[in-house]
Amino acid sequence: MAERQPLKLLLRSINNIVLVKLKDGREYKGRLIEMDNYMNLVLSGAEEIENDEHTARFGEVFIRGNNILFIKPDVTASSSETER
Repeated sequence: MAERQPLKLLLRSINNIVLVKLKDGREYKGRLIEMDNYMNLVLSGAEEIENDEHTARFGEVFIRGNNILFIKPDVTASSSETER
């Protein structure tokens, strides 16, 4: 059985596009440029998404780890796999 190591998975996602869903329902999609052991994240070129609609664009956003519900790493890889 493979050991689950979310921080290592997240580290491999640096410089890739990720989708972050917050506890309040908002979502952010952008390039993960930094992270720490508390899963605090910095996304560049981030877009805020509410109810499947893009509501805002930001240059960079800082997201505190304690506000995160889940992180979907490497959104671009999963999108290209479904197109095949």
